[in-house]
Amino acid sequence: MSNTQGDVLKRRLLGQGLALQAVDALGRDLVLAADGSDLAFVDGPDNLSQGLTVAVLTPLGGDVFNTGFGFDGLTALSQETSPLLLRERVRVSIVKLLTNDPRVQRVVDVRLVDERLDTPSTPQRVLQVNVAFQAITGDQLTLSAANAGTRWTDG
Repeated sequence: MSNTQGDVLKRRLLGQGLALQAVDALGRDLVLAADGSDLAFVDGPDNLSQGLTVAVLTPLGGDVFNTGFGFDGLTALSQETSPLLLRERVRVSIVKLLTNDPRVQRVVDVRLVDERLDTPSTPQRVLQVNVAFQAITGDQLTLSAANAGTRWTDG
């Protein structure tokens, strides 16, 4: 299969969606096409990463049209008082979010860094989540999320 055919297959398997741009750490807004005549689209791995980023930033049930969409770890972040239980609830929530997406074949690794465990006097809850997973296309992807937003790497 040529590289072009492989790219077409990846785009087809990973889908297409409206392009969003970050307006702050949590907000997203639609993007216009370069000529300004229509909305811009993303496809393939960019669509997967954008979709999972939006899912991580959306509370579970926060989408009235798809109540199964979203990240239940946000509830843990707001309710859990034990740093150890918080980490485990977030870990389970991120695995559940990824495994519920049909474009994700398997979760390879989930690592959480809670600075309050290292420095208990830290007043602010800062939790860094790093997830390595394999897409149905065979690509190895990494999602990193924290208070500053999300970051994606391929491989």
